[in-house]
Amino acid sequence: MKQTAITVRFKGIDWTTLFFCAWMLILISFGWAKVTHPMTHFVSYLTIVAGILMLLWVTEFFREFAKPENCPSDACKIMRPRVLNVLLFIRNYYPVLLFLYFFESASVTNKVFFSDWLDPFFMKIDYSIFGYLPSMEWGIRFSNFWIKEFLYFAYFCYYPMIVGLPVYFYIKQRKALDEVVFVLSFVFYICYFIYSWLPVIGGRFIPLAMEWSKQSEGGVFTAIMAFIYTKSPHLGGAFPSSHIAIALVLSMLAFKYFRKLGYTLLAITFFLAIATVYCHYHWFIDAVFGIITGLLGYLLAQTVYLHLSEKQR
Repeated sequence: MKQTAITVRFKGIDWTTLFFCAWMLILISFGWAKVTHPMTHFVSYLTIVAGILMLLWVTEFFREFAKPENCPSDACKIMRPRVLNVLLFIRNYYPVLLFLYFFESASVTNKVFFSDWLDPFFMKIDYSIFGYLPSMEWGIRFSNFWIKEFLYFAYFCYYPMIVGLPVYFYIKQRKALDEVVFVLSFVFYICYFIYSWLPVIGGRFIPLAMEWSKQSEGGVFTAIMAFIYTKSPHLGGAFPSSHIAIALVLSMLAFKYFRKLGYTLLAITFFLAIATVYCHYHWFIDAVFGIITGLLGYLLAQTVYLHLSEKQR
């Protein structure tokens, strides 16, 4: 077998993910004394960077040596292409596997620039619009079991949408997977960037709402969300609502390629937007800017993706 140099190919999603990691490393270093467990997160981000670079190199290694001329044996011809297919999926999908950690880590760095929670400012905005706090009132005024369960279901749909839609594209429209993961990640990174320096908890800033978010009385989806918010230690990451921004982005991506699926996800996103406030997780203004972030983020991500795609040709 001839010696072949391995050239690592960086895509747009790699650059944006690495840039976000670089931002977090700088932020943690700058605000070391104000970050919870700074060494843990600093090492974690360095490990993620090293892992991404290793994944890219290993993928290119198998891409090269899965070629027929480099794979003489029958066993090799069978195994290497299969391994390559698995690596190519992981190589395209890996940002999705990092979203949860990125969110949690962004929520522990948000006191670097502001020492206090900014929720009172956002509460005043909601008061000025409604004369009351929707994040406290809606769940009480419309406490019907089926309304509550349906809205918690809509809110829960956010999670399978993130994990499942890229997989669905991999199966049904593989050529569009790069675009889907790039646009999804790009908008997520916008939200994470804001979360990493803007300390806003959302409706759960009020102790009573915090307790309500952990109560499991009700249906299945109410109990699931109570379990998630009981086990999750994060505070912050409320403005803008990434639930709404990302659900909207995923709906538009689905609508672009699968019209019927897009209509379905848009309908779910509509009720999810209401649920973010009804379920006491967000201020109303968080939801408004979640919509704005989703729409503008989608357009910006598409523009950047097309620009990078042209440069890679």
